[in-house]
Amino acid sequence: FEDLEEEMETARDIFLFACYTGAAYCDLMELDKSHLVRDDEGSLWLKFNRQKTSVPCRVKLLPEAIRLMEKLHSDERETLLPFMGYATYQSYLKALRLRAGISFPFTTHTARHTFATLITLEQGVPIETVSKMLGHSNVSMTERYAKVTPQKLFEEFDRFLSFTEDMQLII
Repeated sequence: FEDLEEEMETARDIFLFACYTGAAYCDLMELDKSHLVRDDEGSLWLKFNRQKTSVPCRVKLLPEAIRLMEKLHSDERETLLPFMGYATYQSYLKALRLRAGISFPFTTHTARHTFATLITLEQGVPIETVSKMLGHSNVSMTERYAKVTPQKLFEEFDRFLSFTEDMQLII
């Protein structure tokens, strides 16, 4: 059961990293050290082209994203994050959601919406900037995200975070 708990914790951390970067699952699994760039001020950025659209994404890494990346780091692989198959990842997210008592279903893509709404738009980042960070080909796609800001999302995500901080897997 210890391995399962570690896998669930890894799934949680990958999801949180996605929340802090807005990266889609398929992009997360491909990120490697070549996608990390420091700017003139020393800030660390993720720079990559989205697999789905080939549109460039540029995201400044928040301290929490850097912490998660360092936690998940391994010299034994080229990628920034450990690989987790899509179906496995989704099933762990579902298990975490149910254990946390979150009523609405969420998927890997919920992390992109969380980034777009909580991390950027709700903090006053212009929608055009958010669009570029997400690698959208036009702002109209990002506008769909901007409409998804119900209070319930904030409350449920806070519950998810508080639940997973001291995660204990009981089977």
